[in-house]
Amino acid sequence: MTRILLLAALPDTVEVTAALRAPADGNRLAGTAASLLPQVVDIADGVSLRRAMDGVDVVVNAIRLREDIDSTALVCLHDRLVTASIATNGDDPPRMVTVGGAGALRLPGGARFWEHPTFPSPTLPRGRAHAALRDHLESGRAGEAWAYLIPPPAYQPHGPARGHWQATAPSTDESVFTTHAISYADFGRAVAAVALGDQTGTRLIAWPR
Repeated sequence: MTRILLLAALPDTVEVTAALRAPADGNRLAGTAASLLPQVVDIADGVSLRRAMDGVDVVVNAIRLREDIDSTALVCLHDRLVTASIATNGDDPPRMVTVGGAGALRLPGGARFWEHPTFPSPTLPRGRAHAALRDHLESGRAGEAWAYLIPPPAYQPHGPARGHWQATAPSTDESVFTTHAISYADFGRAVAAVALGDQTGTRLIAWPR
């Protein structure tokens, strides 16, 4: 059985530790047939993170840092997770699967989607931070045991569960992906599939056109 640490539609073949910011957050967990072990985790505390990492095969980082975060906030979080995983698991740390952001998409001329006029201003800090995290991961400084999954801008919380999606490799011009869409349900299934597989690197996840 694969043990996943979820920092945030799970199959029934995994054991998941849901990392919560507070005990009351357990009331908001969706019902699931999967083995679910709620655990309060302080993402700013190394001891708390190391405790959560014990025996974990995969870490799914679905944390959404909000408001006016620094552009390096997600890079720092990822590095804290890696440090904790190595300290706990030694030479066999868990693979890191991160739910990315559309702000990290590449546009012609070297621009990023967070810089586009249509990008929503309330989420600009998170868009910049996701672009910085993607650059950090793809630079090689974060090792190879990671996957960064980017949803399209049309990310539908209550969209239909179609049961299929397409994973597209990155490119220097990903502007066409800004017109794609996916529901939370199907993106969640894609994340679970990557967590249970051995895929690494950046992938753009959306419904097929």
